[in-house]
Amino acid sequence: MRSPVVEDAMPGLGCAYATLVVVEARISTTIETKVSKKIMLDEVNLEQRLVTLEQTVADLKRRVIDAPTSSNWLEKVIGSISDEPAFLEALEYGRLLRHAEIFTDEAGEQL
Repeated sequence: MRSPVVEDAMPGLGCAYATLVVVEARISTTIETKVSKKIMLDEVNLEQRLVTLEQTVADLKRRVIDAPTSSNWLEKVIGSISDEPAFLEALEYGRLLRHAEIFTDEAGEQL
């Protein structure tokens, strides 16, 4: 492809212009190829991640289904925190309050 503007401004540059057009086309093709490959790699990576995610979800579902169930929710909770230091401290604090017989009103003032 020849540019009449280039030929009129600088006669004899037709060959240089044609070379420039070819180089530009090659660069454009190279860039498009690299972008296309990156998109394809991203799609492959995305597919692999999706497969892994689906397998993990399926495994978690199996674990939930296979887990023993208790009909009484209280059985699951009883004793679950009984050995925690904070729980034992709260029990002791409650015990001390009950035995102290200090009564307060709703505003927190002693009666």
